[in-house]
Amino acid sequence: MNEKLIVKLIVVYLFITSFCNAQKTNVELWVNDIDFYHKTLETKHIDLYHTISKEEFTFEIRTIKERLPELTDFQVIVELMRLTHKIGAGLSDGHTSVPLWGTETNKFPIELFDFGNELRVVKTTKLNKHLLGKKLKSIEGVSIDKIYSMVSELTPFTENKQSSMVRTCSYMMVAEILEAIEIVKNKTQAEFGFVDENGNEERITLKSYSKELLNNFQFETLPVLNPIINRPKDSPFKDLWFTSLDDSKTIYISFKEFPKAESEMNTFSEGVYDFIEKNQSKNLIIDLRGNYGGDLFMGLILGGWLNVSDSIIWKSNVYVLIDRVTYSAAMVNAVQFKQLLNAKVIGEPTGANPNGYQDLGQFKLPNSNLLITYTKRLFRLQDESTFGLQPDVFIIPKWISYKNGVDEVLEWVLKDIRN
Repeated sequence: MNEKLIVKLIVVYLFITSFCNAQKTNVELWVNDIDFYHKTLETKHIDLYHTISKEEFTFEIRTIKERLPELTDFQVIVELMRLTHKIGAGLSDGHTSVPLWGTETNKFPIELFDFGNELRVVKTTKLNKHLLGKKLKSIEGVSIDKIYSMVSELTPFTENKQSSMVRTCSYMMVAEILEAIEIVKNKTQAEFGFVDENGNEERITLKSYSKELLNNFQFETLPVLNPIINRPKDSPFKDLWFTSLDDSKTIYISFKEFPKAESEMNTFSEGVYDFIEKNQSKNLIIDLRGNYGGDLFMGLILGGWLNVSDSIIWKSNVYVLIDRVTYSAAMVNAVQFKQLLNAKVIGEPTGANPNGYQDLGQFKLPNSNLLITYTKRLFRLQDESTFGLQPDVFIIPKWISYKNGVDEVLEWVLKDIRN
């Protein structure tokens, strides 16, 4: 046999052997991670099998392990997302999840809003600003309804329809997820199909980008704002601030962010209290829309300071604004403000449930370093169990208002104060 041919055969053999060993090692590492995932959740979760049975969960674990040789790394992650989602069945226990924090992913540069029967683009790059307001109909020729259904079975932090709407719109733009569920063949780009108000269709190829690269883009949005509400320039927080209306008779608190330190929340709350006392303010609006959560006891600090302000009309003029994003500690604070401050709750139901599994713990899998979150506590904040805190006044987002930048929730409150 030709000597060069022998050498080539040896090289090919070594390559194949090395590849097979690498694949085997990868499977072994994932088996180890999945076993660790299973054992740790059983140990740390307050009640792992409250919705899914131990038999079903164990069967799902075994099935994923059996499929490991045919799955890519990210497909394994997606299967763990799907299984973890089943722990609460998408109707409770959203804090037990695989959120992809710390996992390198790429996203397509559009943000969507779910208006119940259509997904519209509400944010995109300046280059593609002509897409704003258009309805997304397909990705790579696959109907958006099918993709939405598939991704909604994976999403973390999902406790009801409201949080599912938020998370699905976000996670269906993750290129690796779309590739793992075989919607796109190449995660670097995909063809998106849109429809405008007149029914005109447009297909455009969008590239996906890392978080770092997306931070360098200029984005265009469809803002929903009230022109008389402005963030003070001297506020130390981006999304925790207050301002006044009606010659200081109405205090508006934008509470979309929890500070990290109690001292910061005390300082902020004392500033609100001092302003109310100085101006004898009568009306109070606490806006918890867009708040994903944090430390619920921070909200109680604010509530404590507000509660000693005697000039507020506590019988009827305290309002808490909520939406589908209002989650975790923000939802808890909304319930507490209703109970402790006699607040009227305005908006759409929250993304978290008042009665259910709350309070997040986390751990990482030893080999993949994948982050897993789990529930540590069970909260019962009201007598009746509901999917989301139900508002006293329902105002569901409508495209016509969103398109025109009208904040219907705040408009309703300001009109109620004037009356």
